[in-house]
Amino acid sequence: MTVKSSSKYMRLAFFEARLFWLGRASRKDMADYLGISLERASAAIREYVKLAPDNAHYDPSDKVYKPTKDFKPMIINPIPDQVLGHLLLDDGFLSPMPEMMRLPVPKRAIPTDILRTLLSTMADDQSIDILYRSMSSPEPTWRRITPHAFGHDGFRWHVRAYCSLRGEFRDFVLGRIVETGDRGYSKIEGQIDEKWDEILFVRIGPHPDLNENQRAAIEMDYGMEDGEAVFEVRRAMLFYVLKQLGLHRTEEEQKKMEIPAYEQQVVLLNTGLLKLIRPDLV
Repeated sequence: MTVKSSSKYMRLAFFEARLFWLGRASRKDMADYLGISLERASAAIREYVKLAPDNAHYDPSDKVYKPTKDFKPMIINPIPDQVLGHLLLDDGFLSPMPEMMRLPVPKRAIPTDILRTLLSTMADDQSIDILYRSMSSPEPTWRRITPHAFGHDGFRWHVRAYCSLRGEFRDFVLGRIVETGDRGYSKIEGQIDEKWDEILFVRIGPHPDLNENQRAAIEMDYGMEDGEAVFEVRRAMLFYVLKQLGLHRTEEEQKKMEIPAYEQQVVLLNTGLLKLIRPDLV
């Protein structure tokens, strides 16, 4: 089905999503969440029922629409991560709102003016001077960068940019940019960030020292098939991904650290990827 109007799509998608995830939907819910009148909400519901007559029925006792036993989504693509994302946003999409606790981690600073300047620099396809506090330098240094993307390692935001000082594409932690300077046209036309563009496939499996039940639990948790899960990652982000999973060490290093299998849980199956982030292994 093609819905030409984006506002129409939002109304129909909201109604169907409420039916699918919460098992109930009403015109008041739609009106409150989308900020429309009850009349517009009623019209949207009538249109949905016309499009999918076998998906919803009105329950006069609860005064809400409920999914039928033959309900099949026609508009939305139900993705668990997306609906759980509404819990993180606390945007009222799920109502009543289930209780939720987000893992408390130290907040990383992201200066508003720095982010705003970087975004506009990228929009204009320009380069910019930044004063950056690197862990490898005793003092902050000025350098010219040409930003083109952002990355998140699970804890911090990075800007991916060509660094004229180093002559290569690098990651810069947003919270370590002290200030920005002059902007100008990019001078790196034709330069390609190969590590950003290259897509790698990471293969992981249950730790071999887990017992049968533990292995089954890990396979379910990661949605593994035939004892492995495969996912894509940009080469520029490979280090962060492997570090988050505790897979940035060799098998020998892990054994020396005596990390128990029930804590490590997964292992890297295509161990050759380690050589891409560990020059000492080449």
